[in-house]
This record gives sequence, structure tokens and C-alpha cells, in this order.
Amino acid sequence: MRRVLVVAGMIGGMISGTAAYAGDAATSQKWQGFYGGFAIGGVYGTSSPDTTVSDGSYFNTGNIDKLNSTFQEDIEGTALSGSGLLGYDVQDGNLVYGIEVDLTGMNYSETENSGAVIYPSDSTISFDVSTKVESKFAFSIRPKIGYSFGDTMVHVAAGPTVSRFKYSFKFSDTSNPAAASFSDEKTAFGVSSTIGVSHQIGDGWSLRGDYVFTYYPDIVDGSHLLSAPASQTDVFTHDADFQSHNIRIGLIKRF
Repeated sequence: MRRVLVVAGMIGGMISGTAAYAGDAATSQKWQGFYGGFAIGGVYGTSSPDTTVSDGSYFNTGNIDKLNSTFQEDIEGTALSGSGLLGYDVQDGNLVYGIEVDLTGMNYSETENSGAVIYPSDSTISFDVSTKVESKFAFSIRPKIGYSFGDTMVHVAAGPTVSRFKYSFKFSDTSNPAAASFSDEKTAFGVSSTIGVSHQIGDGWSLRGDYVFTYYPDIVDGSHLLSAPASQTDVFTHDADFQSHNIRIGLIKRF
């Protein structure tokens, strides 16, 4: 009987200790409240133009497919980024809910040049194409959810994003010569998502590493005719999307 009572006491102690630990975890507020910080990273961006030209009075029908496939070559490149972050979290046990505002600056400017492309219908004539995409910032608001492991938290988030894009297009050939140019600036809306991990290092400070994906389905709209030779009916139509992948490391302060 004595052994039974001792074992029962041990089990009871273990249960009460576990319950106390669970209670402490449930009431822990390590990730509760307002925070702000900054992050630096590297951005890889790519745009997929859907630029086309119609079969009008200048271009030979047999050249249209070659022209359009050249116009639609991807534009891609990298840039450094800097981000300012501001947010608020509510912790419920191990779960952390919140919302975050993210303003990211970057000097993204990439050009795709395709030079001396031979026309299929005439090997003595070639054309050149230059397409450029620029973006300097992205502003995002992302609701998020995380899971706390004490001093470490993982989170995912997704929400709307906005940026402004500059797009330019130039075409020329060696025949007459023919020429066309187009430029546009547009404020574009898209979606942004992140996955990240944070670790507290003391006194309200934490280190964060995250991956941010953004997608803008429509960064340019427009159409125009050949500017030379004059009085041609061939219509250039422009459409493009943009997506970026940003890997960052940041320093966050909770208040």
C-alpha cells in the first residue's frame, strides 16, 4: 500500500507540474504587443511581357510569330532591398496572431536587349528590340499567424501590396528603317506573402529571417503604331506581369 501511495504521489506531482508548465506557457506573452524594425535583403525579380504586334501594312505575315516571340522574352535581374517593418501581435498560448506593415525600397532596373534578329522572310534585314522594367518600392499590409516555441517563433503571412512600375519599349529594323517606341508608368496592385522565423535575443530585441514573394498581374497597358515609316497600321500592344523573391534578415524591437 505504501508503494502504491508513493507512486500515486509521484504521478500526481508530475501531473501538477505539467499543468503548471502548461499554464505558464499559456500565459506567456513573449510575442505580445507592438514592434518595429528593419531588414536588408536581396531581390530577384522577373517580368514576363505579353507584347504583340498585329499583321498590318508593314510587317510580313510570315514574320509576326518571330517578332512576338522576341518581344515576349523574360526580363530578369537582381537588386538589394531595405525594408521598414511595423506591426502588432496578440499571443494566445503558443499561437500568435498579428498584422504587419512593410515598406521595402529597392533599385530594380533591368533591360532585355535582343539585337540583330533576322526576319524569317528576308535574311538581309534584321530588327532590334529593347524592353526595360523599373520598380523602386513595394508597400504591403499582411495579416499573419505564427507559432511560438518560447524564444523562437515561426510565422506565415499574406496580404495586398502596391508598387509603381516604369516600362519602356523600343523597336527598330534595318529596312526603311522602321521604328517604334513606347513608355508607361503605372501604379500596380498585387499580393505579397511571407514565411519567416524570429528568435528573441533579449531586452525586447529579436532577429528575423524571412522570404517574401510578391506578384503583380498587370504592370503595363498600352498600344501604339509604328512611328516610322509613317502611315502604317501595324499595332503594338503591351501587357506584362512582375514577380519578385526577396530573402531578408532583420532586427526587430518589441515595445
